[in-house]
Amino acid sequence: MTDDPIITDGGKSVRAESYAPYYLSVLNNRLSWGASQLYLKLFDIGLNEWRILSALRNEPGIQALRVTEMVALNKSVVSRSSRRLEELKLVQARLEEGRRLLWLTPRGAALHDEIITIAYRRQEALLDGFDQADRDTLFALMERMRRNLAKVDVVDRTIVESRSDMPTA
Repeated sequence: MTDDPIITDGGKSVRAESYAPYYLSVLNNRLSWGASQLYLKLFDIGLNEWRILSALRNEPGIQALRVTEMVALNKSVVSRSSRRLEELKLVQARLEEGRRLLWLTPRGAALHDEIITIAYRRQEALLDGFDQADRDTLFALMERMRRNLAKVDVVDRTIVESRSDMPTA
């Protein structure tokens, strides 16, 4: 066993109370995990399948690529999950003008409508104590952050480009 040096004192690190990604991550992870567990237990579908049902309820007859844009899921996840929904007869794919379009079946629409009431009950619990002004402000701020994601992408690209000029260790 070697006695390589170790760091024993704290240093520069994220201060959770003033780091927005921390809060967003904790909220998203807890809400997503809880919803997925609940929907699996009650309906035998997970959160990814629910997101697809929701996307198809909002925009019937769309391609899987559009679903990926709407719900920010990886193409392979959308493909796998939509195939499962087809197997469960909740979604039907049809070829139209050479494009594979996805549609909810009546069973899929009914399941969506049942789950959405649960999703809104969960949101109400999350936003308990928020008046309408608080909610309006919250959603306006989150929309602003969503729009700023393009700026985060620019920062990421800039960092990668600047590091590609540096020799690796």
